[in-house]
Amino acid sequence: MTSPTPWIQELSETPPSERRALLESFVVAEFKRELMMDETDVLPPHVSYFELGLTSLGATDTRTRLEHGLGRPLDSAFLFNHPTVGHLVDFLTTDVIPEFFAADGPEPAAPAAADAAPQDSGTSTKDLVNDVLKELYQ
Repeated sequence: MTSPTPWIQELSETPPSERRALLESFVVAEFKRELMMDETDVLPPHVSYFELGLTSLGATDTRTRLEHGLGRPLDSAFLFNHPTVGHLVDFLTTDVIPEFFAADGPEPAAPAAADAAPQDSGTSTKDLVNDVLKELYQ
């Protein structure tokens, strides 16, 4: 077993009730970096980062940085399958680093809100993946 990354160490030392917010801020910071946003810019949690300008190369770079910070391998398509910060954070808490997130904590209310918002955007995951594939093969 490998030693935890500095970010995972910070997460483990954070009170459980604050871990989801810490994870979300980590994810948002990585996307803001790739999208060349500054600290004052708002990255909406329920808007696709591809709609905000993330390219396939940017997705690869972001995935690499997330893998490094989390100390876990991530499937190359996971950003396409979880196209918003809200969906991505839900996925990370349940499938990538679930040992840091108790099922009986205050977090279960957040995924329900995250699931409702993307329906309002009018863009399906399939449409987003198709757009990215078109961009790749042009």
